[in-house]
Amino acid sequence: MRLKIILISLIFISNVFASDFDINNLTPQELNTLKEIKEHGKKNGLSYSLMAIAIKESGLGKYLVNVDTKDYGLYQANIKTVISRENAKDTSMNRNILAMKLISDFQFATKNAIDELTFWKKVHNNNWAKVWSSYNGGWKYNSEAAKKYSEDIASIIRELKKVEV
Repeated sequence: MRLKIILISLIFISNVFASDFDINNLTPQELNTLKEIKEHGKKNGLSYSLMAIAIKESGLGKYLVNVDTKDYGLYQANIKTVISRENAKDTSMNRNILAMKLISDFQFATKNAIDELTFWKKVHNNNWAKVWSSYNGGWKYNSEAAKKYSEDIASIIRELKKVEV
């Protein structure tokens, strides 16, 4: 019950879109978040994808909960996927624990995003447009929404490469 209360208290807004984020007006905290993400993504060659996803999905941490889709954390990981990846039983308690961990533990959230991107990279043989589409749409990567998401990620990455991060 306590976890549920904390989770509910962390709900800000359901969704954020790339158009709400101005890459040229980064706050010091946002810039630090991007630097930390970039550093964690280097080993896997995922720095820019992770940074763009964090911008698109959570506004770099402004929106950590989407109750409609049950996505949580900096990268808006879907709780069902995380439960499966963690080999946890799908219970209310485990959902709450893992959702809280995605919200509060940068390392855990980043590891999950890396695992998700790495999975889709293998599935799509490093076709980044499809990788990003699948990050959003799973196996429905050819849907219009997933394709639009992929285009947004590519656009954010182009903007990120223009600024010193």
